[in-house]
Amino acid sequence: MNNVKNWLIILLVLIIILSLYSADLITLDNVKNNEKYIRFFISNNYFFSVVIFFTSCILFINSPIPLAAVLKVLGGFFFGFYLGAVYNIAATLAACLIGFLISRYSFNTVFKNRYLDKLDSIGNEIEKNGFYYFLSLRLVMVVPYFLINIVGGISRISFKKYLLSTLIGVTPASLIYANGGNQLDHIHSIKDLFSFDILFSIVIVAAITLLPVFLKKSNGIK
Repeated sequence: MNNVKNWLIILLVLIIILSLYSADLITLDNVKNNEKYIRFFISNNYFFSVVIFFTSCILFINSPIPLAAVLKVLGGFFFGFYLGAVYNIAATLAACLIGFLISRYSFNTVFKNRYLDKLDSIGNEIEKNGFYYFLSLRLVMVVPYFLINIVGGISRISFKKYLLSTLIGVTPASLIYANGGNQLDHIHSIKDLFSFDILFSIVIVAAITLLPVFLKKSNGIK
């Protein structure tokens, strides 16, 4: 088990190093300037291109480098809205699950040994209502996904609840990014994809997902 933990920690370090190394290469301007060559490569190496896309998403979603959103926009740009949306959701889900598993099998024991007494009540709360908390965090997109993956791994949330909350939570943003890929000629930054109406709607939906938690607590108080 210790060998597995060591390898998972090494994998996490490699993910961060690779994402740092390639961060300067993945920009909307670079892609627009090299669109012709990239499309030629994809048309001749489609399966390999999809593998590269998934690998890149896994790298950046599990690192503090905020380039995952750019990648998912490019997914819609090069693969089209429908396939881009499917690839975005699948790649994001795979990345979040990998981050979750690395955290659960590498950091969980360390946190339990050091902070069990302090985090016991929080652990109980997440065990009961973690699905709603993680779903809300995914929807709001304020907390970086790599942090959510780590917290999910060291928490007591079940794998099934984490998987379902992640799948539902990442879908709206993945669709927005894929749609943004179809409008890349008019987009200068990721912020252009999120109008006030879209952001407001996302926040409202995220707040609604927490409603069952508030109802449980209010009934408990009564």
